[in-house]
Amino acid sequence: MVATRAATNGQAEIKRVPLFRVSTQESLDSPIDRRSDYYRQKALLQQFKSGKLQPQPLLTLPNVCTFARVALVPLFVLLWHTAHDYASIATASVFILAALTDWLDGYLARRMKITSAFGAFLDPVADKIMVSTALVLLATAPPAPISPLGMALPVCLIISREITMSALREWAASSSSGAHQAVKVNSLGKWKTALQMVAMSLLLVLRNADHLLGSEPLVLEWLHFLTWCSWIMLWAATALALWSLANYMNNVWHFFRYPGVPLH
Repeated sequence: MVATRAATNGQAEIKRVPLFRVSTQESLDSPIDRRSDYYRQKALLQQFKSGKLQPQPLLTLPNVCTFARVALVPLFVLLWHTAHDYASIATASVFILAALTDWLDGYLARRMKITSAFGAFLDPVADKIMVSTALVLLATAPPAPISPLGMALPVCLIISREITMSALREWAASSSSGAHQAVKVNSLGKWKTALQMVAMSLLLVLRNADHLLGSEPLVLEWLHFLTWCSWIMLWAATALALWSLANYMNNVWHFFRYPGVPLH
């Protein structure tokens, strides 16, 4: 079952989507985007609060967190190219901070019952900007002993998957309601995101770890071992990404073959 937060002051509760728990009513690839549905519907209703059309505020606290995540991208790039022993730690810290703001804006939106159509749009965009930037930079200068080609392969697959999913969701939004339902986020995508974030954070930390820990053979051996583990974890996230994409494509294939015909 999906956990919920109790309603207060007569306001409707906001459904919470579990990340690592799948209920008996849901499979690993079942849609769990009900919270986003709530946000979209609530945002539409708020426009007519008090019986008249009202503009939605942009500088809400959840949106500020999302804006901060976008603003962290130039800082991330700047730190990446900084020639300093602590540059890799600082870069990884900025990336982890951005990931935390991704969790925080959703938490604040639920806690404060604040919804915004602009926030629903900007949140996934901010995620993709930061993740794509980090992936591209890792592909240009991966941590030893990973080669640029070895890093470029999962990076290209992940970014290609994200571009395909964005195009698929855009098409589904302009198509029938059945197609829109078929591309909702599922637990498999959540696992992919969690695994990808952990792998990328480790790779960012390990990029120049020998500058801090020394270059003794035993230290390098352990650093290389951790780097290989992180790289394998990134490949596991890539496999989940492609698996979830295949599921999405399978879900919408009927609507490609028979546009406008409901799935029975």
